[in-house]
Parts: sequence; C-alpha cells; structure tokens
Amino acid sequence: MILLHSKQIVYAFSIILIIIVAYNFGYYNAEIKYAFHTISTASRIQISPSVVVLSTAAPILKPEQTNAEVIAEPSTIKSSKQKPTVVHLAVVLSLSKQTSHIAEFYLLYESWRFLHNFSPLSQQIVVDLIVFCEQPSCHQLPSACIPLSYKKKVDMIATCFHEILDEKIVQKWNDYLYMTSIEFMLTKEYRKATADYDWILRVDQDAILSPGLLIGLARKHPRKLYPMQFGGIGHGITFTKNRLRNIAKKLGYNHAGIHDLCSTWLVNPKDSVKIANLTTIIGRHILKNEFGAHVPGIESLPAIGEWPKWWRG
Repeated sequence: MILLHSKQIVYAFSIILIIIVAYNFGYYNAEIKYAFHTISTASRIQISPSVVVLSTAAPILKPEQTNAEVIAEPSTIKSSKQKPTVVHLAVVLSLSKQTSHIAEFYLLYESWRFLHNFSPLSQQIVVDLIVFCEQPSCHQLPSACIPLSYKKKVDMIATCFHEILDEKIVQKWNDYLYMTSIEFMLTKEYRKATADYDWILRVDQDAILSPGLLIGLARKHPRKLYPMQFGGIGHGITFTKNRLRNIAKKLGYNHAGIHDLCSTWLVNPKDSVKIANLTTIIGRHILKNEFGAHVPGIESLPAIGEWPKWWRG
C-alpha cells in the first residue's frame, strides 16, 4: 500500500512538471511569434538594422527600443508630374435661317456629340462647337448651345457656343449669302473667342465630324498633320484653272498651282482670320468683275456662268 501510494505521488508530480514545462515553452514561443507583445531590451529578439521597410507606415515599436533601427527607403516607382498635353479645337461655322440648313446642322451637332464617346482621345482632344447664327435660327439651336459671351477661356469640357450673326454681314452679302460663312470670321467676337485654341476647323453646316479627327490631332494617324490643311473636291476644268491663274496675276497674287480646294479648313486661329480676309477680298472681285457677257473670255456664258467651266453658284 505504501509502495502503491508512493508511485501515485511520483506520477502526479510528473504530470505537474510536464504542465509547467509546457506552459513556459508556449509563453516563450508566443513572444517570438507575436510582435505586438512587449519586447525588452535584454531580449534576444531584435529588429535587424539591415531590414528595409517598404511600407510608408512605421512598424509598431515600443519607446524603450533604443537599440532597434528602422531604415525606410523611398518607393522605386517614379511619379510623373508632367501633365498630358491637351489639344483644343474649335469647330466654327455660320448658320443661315433656312429650315434645311438648320436640319443639316442638327446632324453636325450629333456627330460632334458622338466624338465625346471616344475616351481617352476625347479628353486629350477637346473639341468645342461655335455657331454664328442668323436670326431666328439661334432660337432653334439645341438648348445645350450657350451664348459665346459665357466663354472666358478654353475648358476641359467640350461645349457648344452660339453668337448672333451681325445683320450687317447678311446685308453686305445679300447678293451672295454663301460668303457670310466666311465673313463672320472677321468679327471681333470671333477673334476674341478663338484666340486661345490650338486649331480651328471651319466647316459648313452640312459637315459631319468623324472620330478620325481626334486620331489626326493626336498625331496617331499615319498621314502627317500640316500647319494648314484644306478639304479637297474635284470641280472645274482646265479652263477654270487657267482663268484663276490669270486673275491671280492680274490682282498681283502669286498662284501656288493648287486647285480643287473646298470650304473645310484646319488651321490655327490667326491664319483662319487671314484666310477669311483674303477670301472675301478676292471673292468680292470675282463676283463683281469676272461674270457677265461683258467679260472677255466668257461672253457666250450666261450671267451665272456654266458648270463646271465657270460657275457663280
């Protein structure tokens, strides 16, 4: 009985010893595993001076850890402070009060709105629409077209503007109203509004804008973008070209030998005014002096001319 009792005591003591060892072993490993536990300066667990901390947040350290050093290095990712280049284009036109012209303009307007769907190009190339409208057509424009006087500077949001076409321009060209689509570019309102654009695209009201315009202005098109670009359409014959050369010589202009241009221009704002001025001057001369039975070389033609030989339009 005494022997059995002694064995039970030894067995119980052994179990207690195992529990004590296991508890101390577990506590020691917990200090190593979990960094948020208190780390004394006498501990063998230290943060190595060679550790590189990539995070901008400092690790959790106790104030008493004077022997621990943390080295923080800047990110290797370079942040670019350079803003992407934004090109500002103004599509400009005049709009008569004819119902058919207003209907055609709405197609142009919708094609302009369609350009906004082509992100990110539509953020890199901001295209505004500026309409000089003959009354009462201004009242028939989309409500989103705001007065041109609201424009103070170019914006990152593409906007439609309108300005009432001066009645004096309409009266000046009452014998050839097509020329009002050029004359509006000589007004102070036009010059002030377009001075801060990179490009001017002068169009007629029946034009349609294509997303290719954005590609070209972003210089992603295989064809080079020139300082001046004009639309082209075949019209006239050899007689027409020879006669235009002779008129240029008579007026003292150098003729470049370029023909078949149409009314779409892609130029800078200052050049748009110069071209408009030259067009109205030469246009007035041709209308007044180069048509009619009294004009040498076209005596047999009617007063309006003959298509495609020599046509007043």
